[in-house]
Amino acid sequence: MNNVNRLIYIIIDNLRAEHFFDFIKKGLLPNFKKLMENGIYSENCITDFPPITYPTQVSLITGTYTGDYRKELCHGIPLLNWMGRDVAPPILREYASLDLQIYKINKEMGTNCKTILEMLDDGNTASIAQFINRGAAYIFPERKSKLAMYYLLLKYYPGVKRRLIRANSVITHKLIKVFEKPYRFFENSEPPICSLLWFPTPDLLLHRFGYDSEFYKLSILHIDKVIGVLIDALKRMGYFNETAIAIISDHGNYKADKVGNLGEFFKYNRLSNYHPKRNLSGNMDLAYYAGAGFFYFKGFNNSNLKNGWYRPSLKELEHYGPKRINLLEDLFKINGSRLMFYCDDQNENSKGIIHLKRKIKDTGKIITGRIEYEGSGMEYKTRYISDNDNIDIFGFINDNLASRLLDNRFHSTQEWLEATYHLDYPLHPDLIPRHFKNPRSADIIITNDESIKFGIHHGKQKSKNLYDHDIGFRSCMTVPIIIGGSSEIPQKKVNVCKITDIVPTLLKLLGKKPHQSVIGECLF
Repeated sequence: MNNVNRLIYIIIDNLRAEHFFDFIKKGLLPNFKKLMENGIYSENCITDFPPITYPTQVSLITGTYTGDYRKELCHGIPLLNWMGRDVAPPILREYASLDLQIYKINKEMGTNCKTILEMLDDGNTASIAQFINRGAAYIFPERKSKLAMYYLLLKYYPGVKRRLIRANSVITHKLIKVFEKPYRFFENSEPPICSLLWFPTPDLLLHRFGYDSEFYKLSILHIDKVIGVLIDALKRMGYFNETAIAIISDHGNYKADKVGNLGEFFKYNRLSNYHPKRNLSGNMDLAYYAGAGFFYFKGFNNSNLKNGWYRPSLKELEHYGPKRINLLEDLFKINGSRLMFYCDDQNENSKGIIHLKRKIKDTGKIITGRIEYEGSGMEYKTRYISDNDNIDIFGFINDNLASRLLDNRFHSTQEWLEATYHLDYPLHPDLIPRHFKNPRSADIIITNDESIKFGIHHGKQKSKNLYDHDIGFRSCMTVPIIIGGSSEIPQKKVNVCKITDIVPTLLKLLGKKPHQSVIGECLF
């Protein structure tokens, strides 16, 4: 692979694998098709949990998952929105906020992981519209004011079609300029060895119009067109045959039947959403809830720290708030709720238990199970146990492949991947404990079926669109991947892979070794 000297790593936000490859089969994406036919691709790449832009893009760019970022090799981003209880009063992080909290993400990833840019010890690097960009020598937008202008362009540029065309074109045209005149962006005249690109338009259009809308479909078609412009430019400059171009998405999507409201539920149970300025006395933070809800509750200990929050014990969760409600039961009264996850009191970094519950839709009966984990990094394994012989939390028991791992033994990430990729909740026995190991994780996670979503961010309902992507169904968890370009890239269809496999694959093409935190596998 000595002739592959450059990488272009492209993340297309919010693209379900089955939709993408259906477009290719219909002849709608000719440039993606050429890359696919002459490179590596998979129709079954499993993303991270939860399937939301963050943490998934962090996992894509670092090649590792979240966890206890203070003590183990992993990244520190559990969610798009989270509560930081290591300070008093707690902070409420929201990476998509208008005050541009996204600029904090590179620091909050922690020091026990590296981006693919940081893993390259020489050569120029660029990041175009990608905010996970530690190690980039050139970053666009260069200033927060330019980012604000870019957001205004996406939101207010006249006409939706003109807006998506302009937004997508800006990204590829900027990278072409970086290749054409690198001396304007770097300290030398060498084009970038690695470039990160992010196309956010499909996600923006899905949340507004839906994946079945003309605008969403046109955004995918237009991204294919601008990728063709980029390929033509690379050929003209003589760089195409030494460049690997990786195309992937961060998550898929789904459509709910209706939008709900939790105001009366909170009021009846006397649960009040905390805010560090507007409601310091609040006793919970619902950080995020579209189809999956991430609940933080205020626990107590013997400390006299003013306005401090602590992770509550299971006993506290069973007798919570002024009404002493049992949250481990009463949260199942939320319309559409299907699964519940929460961690044990005695959990440690190297071992622990995640408790699982499932509400049977037809009867309302609650069944239970658990995931036990041990180790970290490449030594991390999990054991998934059902307390019912006939039915389990994730519905694995009736599948020929997945049921083989319900054997009371610990299994690796790759074993869970290969056994569950074709089902709803793929890889969940591996991914869920990783989330709870992060000290920024929620106390209780509720996931719904597709019947209802809520659109809540830190207690406020901000979206009433039916389309989203945060539940563990296969439609949200399966994304497309293509690595093409240089003729040095092998032609291979990969049956199944995971998003952390991209970084080690790209680095091998360059003849580089990944950071020790990377837990993915090379795809060739």
